[in-house]
Amino acid sequence: MNEKIFDFTGNPFVDAGIWSISRLVNKNPHELDKNDLNNVLNDVIPLYLTKKWSKNLYSVFPNNPITNPSVKNKKERYMELLKDLIKDITTQGKSGSCISCGKRDVIKRSGKDKIPLTGSGRLINYFSYGVDGADYCPACAFAVQFSPLMMYACGKLLLLHSNSKKIMDIWSRKAIKNVNKQLSTGKIIGCLNEKYTNPKNAFFHIIQDIVLEYDVRWADEAPSINCYHFTNYNQGPDLDIYHIPTPIFKFLAYIPQHEKFEDWMRIVKRGYKFVDWKKVKDENEYKNNPNLVYNNLLEGKSIIRFFLDRKNKEAIGGWDLLKNYLEEVKRMDEERVKAIKQVGDILADYIETVNDMKTLNRLETASNYKNYRNLLRIIIKKRISNGMENPLFTFDDYVNYLFPEGNLTWRETQDLILFRIYEKLQPWILQQGNQDELKIQDPEEEIHEEE
Repeated sequence: MNEKIFDFTGNPFVDAGIWSISRLVNKNPHELDKNDLNNVLNDVIPLYLTKKWSKNLYSVFPNNPITNPSVKNKKERYMELLKDLIKDITTQGKSGSCISCGKRDVIKRSGKDKIPLTGSGRLINYFSYGVDGADYCPACAFAVQFSPLMMYACGKLLLLHSNSKKIMDIWSRKAIKNVNKQLSTGKIIGCLNEKYTNPKNAFFHIIQDIVLEYDVRWADEAPSINCYHFTNYNQGPDLDIYHIPTPIFKFLAYIPQHEKFEDWMRIVKRGYKFVDWKKVKDENEYKNNPNLVYNNLLEGKSIIRFFLDRKNKEAIGGWDLLKNYLEEVKRMDEERVKAIKQVGDILADYIETVNDMKTLNRLETASNYKNYRNLLRIIIKKRISNGMENPLFTFDDYVNYLFPEGNLTWRETQDLILFRIYEKLQPWILQQGNQDELKIQDPEEEIHEEE
């Protein structure tokens, strides 16, 4: 017979609570028993009653005994609620009516005072079949009460959830370390707070911390991560969900291992909007500004242009880093990447050999597919007239790899070719001494206008 009380459910609030409890008692989640559940009450309830935590909890459990201003004996009432749930908890079965675990039956339905983002029992139209609450078993309802320990203060509250036990283990350790520090020092700050108010930026900050601080072979993992930015406040419950799929996470996990990690941080900085970098003293002055690199990654849009510093003719990060992004995140065919790189190499050699800076300028400023295609035709003719026998590209390369979707992919190809030319030629370009003639629009302005 299965004697387990908890197993992960896929419900972010339930799973966060399970991780919180397991970290507080230093046991694996599947080893938790009723004694463990009782043992965490005496620490957590007084913590919740502090001013800082109460403020956070108003957005999680409105009208709960712990937050309801009309309840005078909050500690006793909340302790009673939790102990009643513990008393009714049974070990997992094979099936049940609970909408979270599906392995136990529901005894009493729960509303938004116990389960965030569910409706009030009085508003029965909110619930399926007009019932008076959401169907959570006692074990899952109990776990949810400890989910705030895993939340991150970010304007509203942010809750991280992943299919990867490694990620959840790492994040729960950091969150509960913060809780234990508050309990031991008496310096109560509420939910983990690193002064982020932009949830997208906070999400990427958290992921970066996870991959930087812990030595984990992420190549062997296939995690996807959701970030729930929410409030359950009575006056206006709200929820935004941000998703990092496996390919993006693997790219982000790869970057810190790369020799060009500092270049990646430059690329990220180029994504920030509304920043006067000449006046910036520390990251707190810009870290909550909209960031187009992060936004584009979340929305499935390209970030290739952020690797290009057109003003200084610089390929930021190098081809190896860009190639990883193209193949891991963009899912670009390896043969296409190879073909574009080869064309970039040939064009760079041609520009340097014949000292043709005007051609570089035209490659940069071509404004549509027709003009760009015609420019490549002219370059092919010039190369032939200069006795260069190796073709710029084959017909198959053109159709299958350079412009597989014609007008839809030409800009992407233009940027990648320029990137490779800059990487090979930047020292030579700087030696020419005519940068002023070739300056184009400021890269940040160009990027932000396109958005």
